[in-house]
Amino acid sequence: MADIVLSVASKVAKYLVAPVCRHSSYVIFSGSYIGQLKEEIEKLENATQRVQLSINEARQEMKLIKAHPEQWVTEMKTVLDKGKQLEHKEIAKKTYFCRWLPNLKERYRLSRDVRRKVREIQEHILRGRFEMDYCNHAPSGHVVGALNVDSSADHWGDTIIESRASILEKIMNTLDDEKLKVTGIYGCDGVGKTTLLEEVEKKLKSERRLFDVIAKAKVSQTPLKKIQDGIAYAFGLNLKDELSEEGRRDRLFREIQSDPTKKVLIILEDLSGVLDLKAVGIPSRYESRGCKLLLTSSFKNVLEQEMDADRTIHLEGLNNKEAFKLFEKIVRDRLKDEKLKPIAAKVVKKLAGLPLLITSVASTLKYSNMFVWINVLTKIGGSNIDAIAKFCYNNLKSEDAKSLFLLCGLIGGTIRVETLLVLGMGLGLFEGSLKRIEGSREKLNTFLDSLRSVCLLLDGGDDKENVTIHDLYCKAVVSTPFTGEDSLVMNSSYYSWSKEKLAKCWAIYLVNTVNGGLAELMSCQFINLKILMLSQPEDWLGSPAHRHDERHCCRLDFTCMKDLQVLYLRSMHITTLSSSIEILKDLRSLFLDNCLVEDVAILGKLKALQFLSFAGSAISRLPTEMGELKNLRLLNLSNCKKLQIIEPGVLKSLVNLEELYMKGSFDRWVSPDEIPSKSCNAGLAELRSLTKLTILEISILDPAVILEGNSIRKRISEVNSVQEKRILEACDKEKKKLEEDGSNKIKRILEAYDRKKKKLEEDGSNKIKGILEAYDRKKKRLEEDGFDEIEEISKPYEHDDSTKKREISEVDLQEKISEVNSVQQEKISEVNSVQQEKLSVACDQVKKQLEEEGSAQIKKILEDYDQTFGNLIRFWINIGNLDGREFEGLRTMKLKLEGCDNIFSIEWVQKILQKTQYLHVDGLQKFKNVQDICTRGFRELKHLDIDNSPSIKYIINSSINLLPTTFTILESLFLKNLIDLNKICNGPMAPECFSKLKAVRIEKCHQLKDLWLLSEMQRLVHLEEIQVHECDSMQAIIPNDAGKVEVADEIVELPNVRRLDLQKLGNMRSFSTRGEGAAFQVPFLFSPHISLSFCKYMSFLYS
Repeated sequence: MADIVLSVASKVAKYLVAPVCRHSSYVIFSGSYIGQLKEEIEKLENATQRVQLSINEARQEMKLIKAHPEQWVTEMKTVLDKGKQLEHKEIAKKTYFCRWLPNLKERYRLSRDVRRKVREIQEHILRGRFEMDYCNHAPSGHVVGALNVDSSADHWGDTIIESRASILEKIMNTLDDEKLKVTGIYGCDGVGKTTLLEEVEKKLKSERRLFDVIAKAKVSQTPLKKIQDGIAYAFGLNLKDELSEEGRRDRLFREIQSDPTKKVLIILEDLSGVLDLKAVGIPSRYESRGCKLLLTSSFKNVLEQEMDADRTIHLEGLNNKEAFKLFEKIVRDRLKDEKLKPIAAKVVKKLAGLPLLITSVASTLKYSNMFVWINVLTKIGGSNIDAIAKFCYNNLKSEDAKSLFLLCGLIGGTIRVETLLVLGMGLGLFEGSLKRIEGSREKLNTFLDSLRSVCLLLDGGDDKENVTIHDLYCKAVVSTPFTGEDSLVMNSSYYSWSKEKLAKCWAIYLVNTVNGGLAELMSCQFINLKILMLSQPEDWLGSPAHRHDERHCCRLDFTCMKDLQVLYLRSMHITTLSSSIEILKDLRSLFLDNCLVEDVAILGKLKALQFLSFAGSAISRLPTEMGELKNLRLLNLSNCKKLQIIEPGVLKSLVNLEELYMKGSFDRWVSPDEIPSKSCNAGLAELRSLTKLTILEISILDPAVILEGNSIRKRISEVNSVQEKRILEACDKEKKKLEEDGSNKIKRILEAYDRKKKKLEEDGSNKIKGILEAYDRKKKRLEEDGFDEIEEISKPYEHDDSTKKREISEVDLQEKISEVNSVQQEKISEVNSVQQEKLSVACDQVKKQLEEEGSAQIKKILEDYDQTFGNLIRFWINIGNLDGREFEGLRTMKLKLEGCDNIFSIEWVQKILQKTQYLHVDGLQKFKNVQDICTRGFRELKHLDIDNSPSIKYIINSSINLLPTTFTILESLFLKNLIDLNKICNGPMAPECFSKLKAVRIEKCHQLKDLWLLSEMQRLVHLEEIQVHECDSMQAIIPNDAGKVEVADEIVELPNVRRLDLQKLGNMRSFSTRGEGAAFQVPFLFSPHISLSFCKYMSFLYS
């Protein structure tokens, strides 16, 4: 009966109580439902950003994603909008009666809708877990460096606004006109000049017309060297080897003018005054052949008078209709609310038709509640840019994002993301739960994305290393107290402030300061200064331009800046740091980049320091005192070319170091075999103490230093020797102990038997004595009785009887003593045997214990060496100071071996090779196949250079163990002076092998007869460049392997090849050979970008 009742009760609870509880929870726990909705919206935003990033990367590389996730992203934008609208309704409708009483009906309805929306979002997140599987073929019309087609939608909607379309067409027509060499675009700040240039560049590249090369550089406040580097990059030109200003200028000029048929467009953005084109290396309008200039400026006279433009085009603000259309496109469905439309119209009118301001305000209002919409008109005032910037700032969700915006506004222009990271972390920003720099870097990128989403930062496109803030917002940040009247920001644009106003600053950034102004600044009484950034003029190389003597060194006094957290000094002539720096107890970030500073020992007293950069400075010694910086997390010694000494023990003491940058700096590491006490430099072994290290850039001059194998064997031998000695000592000790125990036992046995023997001897002597005494008594009695005659008679027997009895007693005694001795010896032998057995057992136990300890020590030695580099997530390792290509941001390993091929047998080297993205090896002498260098396969290798390696026969040899991951994402292959190289590939390749290859360069490989067989060419659809120089045996680039070609119509297509460079190939007969009856084409060979030289036997492209 009870079971029936319980069963009925459970059913009642299931069908009545549970629903009641759930519905009640809608009212009681409405806040929890809203909180869950916020979390799910954030997860969906992250998922959408991740998928969109993959789509963008695929578009940039002209790939097709099989899963087609674009539709999902579009749908998710609608889902997010509705979710955020539901979230905003919660505040407005969950109460009534002046918000005093809870509106239970609205709470119930909202919570129910929120719960449904949460489930819907969770399902969408699951759907968004796409496998980014790319199609194997390249789409037609691939253009290198094409911009994201959707980039303009963020500013101008899906299509170009009508007024902009006409301007764009006018620019294209001007560029088409051969007579017009210099074209200028002018308009006020924020009107959209940068965005218009992006559209021009995108259109030129997508149509593949007019220009072969498009170079771009920003001019305003940019050093001449950076302008040259920006232009040279478009030509694939590296100017770092040119040490003189004239050399850089002339080399760039020659490159631009090198080919009369090549059409070049150079875009120079944001000119505020005249730019000396000759000093840059740009040909003038009278010298240029196929070179044109496209310029932008805020001032018409700069373009017409200073730069002598042939035609100038005025870019005006959007008209009201276009401005409202752009605003409406950004806020989307929000304007379906009729109450918001009139507010939107009034807001748009206040934004002066400037796309920058329209986009920023609209993006801010997009997810804002009604209260923000209602107040926006009073907040932004009458087209006041400062007020507009402050409105967008105040509506940022994160305090870190707000501080980041102010930091960007302080510095202005284009800023390195890594600089922002260290500056921000010095101010306590971006700290994650794990308290690691890498986690803070991720948080920084999230905040940067949030600032870009409301256009407070400009979209940098493919550039992930830098961010750019518009000049309008820079001016607003400096001129407006964003966080209170006593918290100002000052930079070089407002250098004339009074001391009273300067004293209220929390951040100061001054460039090109002179000593007089510096002294005035140092005399101010700062109330709340947290960050101070100073720099002095630089020469064209970026070095201090003012090499004063000691009397004119910068006098820095930090006495009135005790709350300083970040100090950034660049190109300052300091020599010796002021003792007043000791007062900066809260200093967390310190930059001394490009500074003429020598003695830095005093920095060891800054115990709170976490980030320290000497990049490009003149220090020659890292003193012992630096080892006191136990909290240091990042140390940058990049390009400290004078750094010759790092005191032993300094690096070892920096146990919290996470990132160490030493590229182009100290490389004289002490060999592990050297005695540290006799050396004045750091040993590579010190890095083993840096267990938190995740990023390492390091140069090692002598490759023998990295051959830790000998050192490891030596240390292991030392451990074994010590352990053997300990075993012997322990056994000797145990033996001595047991011998002492055995000796005591034997001694006790001997003493016991001696006592027994003595007793037996005493007993025998007493018996004999008793016999003799009895005989003497008898004799005496007879004498007394007068029996003389008996004496005579008994004499012969007298002696015999006593002697006999005595002899009998002695024999009996000897027998007993002998018996005792025999037993004694048996006991002693037994004791010795037991002791020997105990000794053997004890020694075995000691030996086993010590061997285990030794194995543990040896294991620890090996683990130490593996862990030195095992945790690295980014690295640049150059062993032997090998020059060559550089790829910014890629995990790089360079090795100039000089006979040290054994480096590849080291475990940590193999681990590093698996992560390496760019590998450059010079001097292989033992390996025949390049694939064998990494025993576990090159999983992430994108670029490979092999030079001067006489042992190499094949790059890939499928006849031996070929891993499926080998060279599957390789993009470039450069081979030089491989005198025994027979083939690139020996035997059939895996389907994905070389499938991403874009560039091949072969030089001085005299045994190589061809590159690839015809049957292998279908996988090389991404190939863009083929260069073959000075290969004496080269007969054809693509020989036909008859019967193996299985392609449609037997046509080999390499649609993306844009450069074919064949030089000094004495035996080259043709580009490709075909077998009997075969017919194929290589369409790219009819391109004009072909360079053939000294191919004396080559009369046909096909034979």
